[in-house]
Amino acid sequence: MSKINVKSPYYLDVQEPTPPQVELDCTLIDLKKLSVDQFGNVNLPEAQYGEILSYSSTDGDFVDGKFNTVLTDTSRTITFRISIPSNFTNAANDYIDCDATAIQPTFVCTGGVTTNGTIPNQSLNTGGNTSTIDLSLYFTQGVLPIFGYRITNSFPSYFSATTNGDNLYITSADKAGTHTFYVEAFDNDIATCNATQPIQVTIVATETYDCTDSYLQGGLINQDGSIILPNVNGAITATKLTSGGTPITSVPPNNTGSPISYTLYFDITVPIGYVNTGATVECFKTFSQVSSTLPIFDCEVASLTGQAIYTSGAILQGNAAKGTIASFSPLGFGTVTSVTPRTVTFSITPPSSGYSNSGGANISCPVELLQPSIEISTELGIYPFYVITSGYVNPWLYMRQSDNPIPKNFTDSVEGEVTYYKEAYSGRYWSSPQDLVSTEPMQWLGTYVYASPNKNRKYKIGTSQYVLITTRRGNNLFWKDAVADYYVLFTSTGLITEVWRYDYINETILRIA
Repeated sequence: MSKINVKSPYYLDVQEPTPPQVELDCTLIDLKKLSVDQFGNVNLPEAQYGEILSYSSTDGDFVDGKFNTVLTDTSRTITFRISIPSNFTNAANDYIDCDATAIQPTFVCTGGVTTNGTIPNQSLNTGGNTSTIDLSLYFTQGVLPIFGYRITNSFPSYFSATTNGDNLYITSADKAGTHTFYVEAFDNDIATCNATQPIQVTIVATETYDCTDSYLQGGLINQDGSIILPNVNGAITATKLTSGGTPITSVPPNNTGSPISYTLYFDITVPIGYVNTGATVECFKTFSQVSSTLPIFDCEVASLTGQAIYTSGAILQGNAAKGTIASFSPLGFGTVTSVTPRTVTFSITPPSSGYSNSGGANISCPVELLQPSIEISTELGIYPFYVITSGYVNPWLYMRQSDNPIPKNFTDSVEGEVTYYKEAYSGRYWSSPQDLVSTEPMQWLGTYVYASPNKNRKYKIGTSQYVLITTRRGNNLFWKDAVADYYVLFTSTGLITEVWRYDYINETILRIA
């Protein structure tokens, strides 16, 4: 009996890249779950890579990390500054700015929590000092007791703010400066109002400000010579090519065909909180100016690796050292009985910068691959399962074209069936037990699971189609009571060439063989 390796490649996942593979961009960061409540407070999104350093908005009513309330639902665009981990090719830029949008709902609440007086300004020394505030003294409950508190802090590099019960803890970091954050008290009724108090925090350094305290991050010298200033703790008042030199606003364009290295010197006004507040300190940072003669992004630069074809004919996408794999064609092949050469063409999106065709059309890279033959078993099944006798005709292409299909008819695909019509089978005929060769679904590939003791297949197959295989049986089944079932694809001869697992709890469908 032939078996499929239980270390199925369909469980492989792409890990965080290592240098010098890819450039971090906003698509990879993929900010999700941003929200703004009706009180204007920002609930930070999740980032796939990097950490949120700060955020801002160009809206006129955005102050210290929050918006005013609004009379109609209002779209809010917020720019998040994200740190770039060291294992990306653009790590030297330190950070990247990415926009995310959320709808702030209309302010409609009544009653609820109110403020009581004003929370005093706080002052802390740098280096992890903590101030504790009893919030119950500054908020008054409505009909219901106060359920909890939310923090809006857009200056996490200066201080952190957390709550435990009614206590608010403010802990300083290593940067000095004065900033304001917000604490919001709420009860457990979504229809009542929350109350928000601003808290001004001054972080004071006991030492004299020097370049270590400048925290110079990012910045750029463009090919045309324009300078984008780095992020800094303080205020840059002048940029120079030499220490103590004449201020500049740009450098000559770079048309040499090679990068040019510049060390820029910045005059920085020391912010409030240091012994030498208001003084000017000169600090430097080195930049690489790109040339107008950039290399072309081609298949050699993309350097595709890890592509393969499975026994079932499915294609393993693999990775690109540069650029992003956007798609590939064809989407898959049928099974074969002997090793077969195949050509798969990958569409690669060039990196957003650094190449003469950056920002241009995708490039096509054909890759020669070998498809292994499927090992067909003639062993008879001995393990009983139930099989739903209604199948689907050729949904493979449909399922591969979309990660979240919304079919016009739920029978257009297996995923459409289980997602949009979960009780579709509750009144249909369920067959008597059919014998499979194994209780392990990954070992069904390449078998005729309906072989009976007299070697006649009980289920008559006329076209390639999907059927449901389950250990559950009954005419009034509710899908919510199940954990998982399996779909298999039969060829016209009854050979299993695909196996899918459907998770009823998470509503996901995953090909496993």
